[in-house]
Amino acid sequence: MNSKYFLDKIIQFILLLGFLFPVNLIVEPYLQDATPNSIYVLWETDENTESVVEWGMYIFLTEMTTGSSISNYGSSRIHTVQLTGLEPETRYYYRVVYDGNYSEVYNFITPPLPSSENSFRIIAMSDMQRDSSNPNKFNEIIHDGVIDYISEEYSDDLAEELAMVLVTGDLVVTGSSYYQWQDHFFGPSEDLFSYVPMYPVFGNHEQNTDYFIKYFHMPDNGTSGYEEHWYYTDYSNLRVIGLDSNGGYQVQAQLDWLEAVLQDACSNDNIDFVFAQLHHPYKSELWTPGESNYTGDVIQRMENFSDECGKPSIHFFGHTHGYSR
Repeated sequence: MNSKYFLDKIIQFILLLGFLFPVNLIVEPYLQDATPNSIYVLWETDENTESVVEWGMYIFLTEMTTGSSISNYGSSRIHTVQLTGLEPETRYYYRVVYDGNYSEVYNFITPPLPSSENSFRIIAMSDMQRDSSNPNKFNEIIHDGVIDYISEEYSDDLAEELAMVLVTGDLVVTGSSYYQWQDHFFGPSEDLFSYVPMYPVFGNHEQNTDYFIKYFHMPDNGTSGYEEHWYYTDYSNLRVIGLDSNGGYQVQAQLDWLEAVLQDACSNDNIDFVFAQLHHPYKSELWTPGESNYTGDVIQRMENFSDECGKPSIHFFGHTHGYSR
């Protein structure tokens, strides 16, 4: 037997393994860090494979963009592809490619230009970590409380009706538990986040885990060395600021950065409103042990900004498992 015979057998064996053990999509595509001209698409597979998004302005997809992947848990890979050169306020269709297979075709609409002053809707939610006595509550919130409500009140076009989703922390019970990210967070929410970009911040249950850093691609405009912990994004005439109120990150550097971002918003004629989100409340009549004086420092700066600049500001928080405003 010659070497060509052995090589042919090895190739046949590799092809057989690929047939017997195909690559699976274990986290459906979800959207991050949208701008008028770009957006990030992320997803996860259980084995290494290509990182490709096919996309276009019509249901037949004419463009293809390649990205990269990182190792996550075992042999799983998180894939990231940035689509660029997009037009503002435009619908695009997309699907991801993995091991020669394809996801469903989804769609999104890019944000408008900052000068547009378009009206839009956002959703703020928090603390969806699974409660063993109500294990399907997050699924109920996503489907009954958001998707069905939007469909009944407005239309079933999620990309048209919603601009973004803010998540003020505690996405899972235990941030270091890999399977909770799939089963407790991404699984119930995939029907929403494939169409609408989400912007989460760290809660205490994330435990400062690397999984949060790997799964989410936040705007890279925070303080150097604190990537993903604080950031901001602009949508139309709104600036949304994400902060980290956890121990270890209650530092002056974050407050200094916040001051600079607020000063920029004050002088920016395209910004009329500022929303901030962080996990811990300053004061809570529901759960006083969850209060944080650091959040008070944030609120003081937000109030000073509104007083000095005449631009309304709001802050969203979680942690108390109760709605208040």
